[in-house]
Amino acid sequence: MDTLPHTHRPTIAIVEDEADLRLNLELFLRSCGYPAWSVGSAEALYKHLVTRPTQIIIVDIGLPGEDGFSLIEHLAAANRYGLIAMTARGATADRIQGLKRGADLYFVKPVDLYELEAGIESVLRRLNQISRRRGEDQPDPWVLDLFDSSLHAPNGEAVALTAREIELLAYLMSRPGEIIGKEDLLLHLSGSTAMDDFHRIETLLYRLRKKAEQTLGLGLPVRSVFGRGLSFIGPAHIKRL
Repeated sequence: MDTLPHTHRPTIAIVEDEADLRLNLELFLRSCGYPAWSVGSAEALYKHLVTRPTQIIIVDIGLPGEDGFSLIEHLAAANRYGLIAMTARGATADRIQGLKRGADLYFVKPVDLYELEAGIESVLRRLNQISRRRGEDQPDPWVLDLFDSSLHAPNGEAVALTAREIELLAYLMSRPGEIIGKEDLLLHLSGSTAMDDFHRIETLLYRLRKKAEQTLGLGLPVRSVFGRGLSFIGPAHIKRL
């Protein structure tokens, strides 16, 4: 049933590695009036999200590279998307994991497309309710406070940072949504472009992610884009001295 005016339809991204299914989903959603686009991997999604504002993302769990569970968890940390899992994995444990990672809905293939459309509308209603409660369209940002050396999450929790963690986050959060290349990061953080030194940045980021998860209860919205670099994908604000 067509219940939403086409002018208010959200943009939907599809992350599905099976080309035929990906195309069929995209064509169906467009026939229902949704602006839709699709990619075959998590890495491709991160790249395109920089320039293609999107409200709802449909994620296949069995993706090449970064899998769908990890992708959903990372996107949920940004606190700005409606997330729908679509997968052949119908076990209760998989369904629970998908919902715990942040999926709004979990569909098992083959999916009735009209049921999917109804699910999309329910997710959109949730997003609209959140927007109305906030009184604004933009989600609360992640705030890097340079005065007290801390990172504040959208849920109101904060975590203390080391000088190196601040240096890394300040550079990424000054260019939110942009994929910052490895050489650029190396020059800024270590003054060289030796790729062996990038391991130190990855180790620093790993420890920072663990600290954020344990202290903030949220995943840090910093994504590693395979072969390219890093990107801070959440809304960001830097509070300077």
